[in-house]
Amino acid sequence: MENDIRPDDLHPTYQQICRVIGIENTVKLGKELGGEQFYLPKLDMCLARVKKRKIIEEFNGSNYKELAMKHGFTSFWVRYIIKEHRRKKVLNAG
Repeated sequence: MENDIRPDDLHPTYQQICRVIGIENTVKLGKELGGEQFYLPKLDMCLARVKKRKIIEEFNGSNYKELAMKHGFTSFWVRYIIKEHRRKKVLNAG
C-alpha cells in the first residue's frame, strides 16, 4: 500500500517535504514522526556549531585573528569560543 502513495495523495505539508527529499524518504519520515509536532531549526544554527567546532580544531594557541577572518567572526568572539571550550573541558574532567 505504501508503495502506491503518490505525491498528490499526501497532505500539503508532506508534499512540500516530498519535493525536497522524495516520496520514499517522505513516507519514512511520516512513519517515524507522523502525528508529532516538531521544530526544524534553521540550518544556520547547525552551521554556527560547525564553525565553532572548526575553530576549536584549528586553534594553535595564538591564531585568533586568522580564525576570525577565516570563519567570519571577530577575534573577540573566537577568544570567547576558545575560553568556553576550555571551561567546559575543565568541568567535564572534574
